[in-house]
Amino acid sequence: MPDEPILRGQVREAIKTGRIPARSADRTCGGPGVGALCSVCNLPVRNSATEMQIEFGREGEAAGIEKYHAHVRCFAAWELERGNVRSL
Repeated sequence: MPDEPILRGQVREAIKTGRIPARSADRTCGGPGVGALCSVCNLPVRNSATEMQIEFGREGEAAGIEKYHAHVRCFAAWELERGNVRSL
């Protein structure tokens, strides 16, 4: 897992490239990892780690729920950094 400055840079890049939104999540939940790639660091969240699932609702023609997966540490960095990215 990368150190803090690198991780925060990865959050900014993930938001910039659309891998994860910068807005507040509609729902979050945690549990054992399922092997999905983390939307922040792009590494799998293994079943030996806790995974955060971040959900965003979509409205309109493409209504539904978009789900993103993140390591706990990546999720925390996303929570801290997303406000800074929105204001740029």
